[in-house]
Amino acid sequence: MKKFAAICLLIVLIVCFAACAPTEKTARGFSMGSDYYVTYTSSEDLSAEVSRLLSFIEESFSARVEGSVVSRINASGVGTVSLTTEESAVLARCFALAEESEGAFDPAVLPLVKAWGFDPPYLMNGEVPPAAQAIADAKALSGYTLFGFSKENETITKTVAGAELDLGGAIKGYAAERVRDLVKEKAKTALVYVGGTIAAVGKSYEIGVTPPRDSEESFAFRFSLKAGEICATSGDYERYYVYQGNRYHHILDANTGYPATSGVISATVVSEDGLLADALATAVVVLGAEKGVALLEKCGAKGAIVTSDKKITAVGLSVTVKDKTYEIA
Repeated sequence: MKKFAAICLLIVLIVCFAACAPTEKTARGFSMGSDYYVTYTSSEDLSAEVSRLLSFIEESFSARVEGSVVSRINASGVGTVSLTTEESAVLARCFALAEESEGAFDPAVLPLVKAWGFDPPYLMNGEVPPAAQAIADAKALSGYTLFGFSKENETITKTVAGAELDLGGAIKGYAAERVRDLVKEKAKTALVYVGGTIAAVGKSYEIGVTPPRDSEESFAFRFSLKAGEICATSGDYERYYVYQGNRYHHILDANTGYPATSGVISATVVSEDGLLADALATAVVVLGAEKGVALLEKCGAKGAIVTSDKKITAVGLSVTVKDKTYEIA
């Protein structure tokens, strides 16, 4: 009887151990206009927590969600809006990066985005550029300098009626950063993907970057994303149209009112700060390779910049070229 009881106890312990053993799982969904997935190794199911966190971030910061801080600011006239501590912290980082990049990353270009048709449902003006006057009118309502931000008072002040914020160039990086911090407390390893922004947890992952021009290869180049790091890529190939031989894409230069024409067609940025990586990827496409390199170095970020002549400039990053039509500069 004792032997039978011991065997039963052993079976129970084995079953319990198997149930608690870490296994690979994937949380999937849709948030902020893009797919997300988190592949992780854990004994817990983190799907619901990841979903709640991403929903919270979208409901807090999306310009398309009624009641978010961004939509409240956009709907207001000239005046001051009070912020929560988290809202203030996110906006402080965005405005600081706008200043640091001299407006190459600008969280206040929604009027221009709308004028060009690069806002949902992404009609792109029927793939015809807007009239010059429409661009000029939208440009007059765009730019971070039309807002006064106070981190100390946790307030933001709109100085021109019709000015609007859009954090789309940085918020997915922030979301990936928050998800990384969530899963690293409960998962041995994880690969986080939020709308193209990727974070590594627990180990390094090989990351391939899409060729910004037609290619027979899946990746233009690859690199190793270390544990804790986040990478974001922006390029003129993600949302664009060609009109009379000119490419018009969604990365707009607030200083001109037109899509960026710096010669950079793809920029990948790596940092442990997800919001920083996302914002700098946009800024580099606007600035161009030389100024982009200087900005990455100034901000302590790594990256790989691809120019229209298919040269890859690596900044603190070891890259391996996959598509042989590209080469290291």
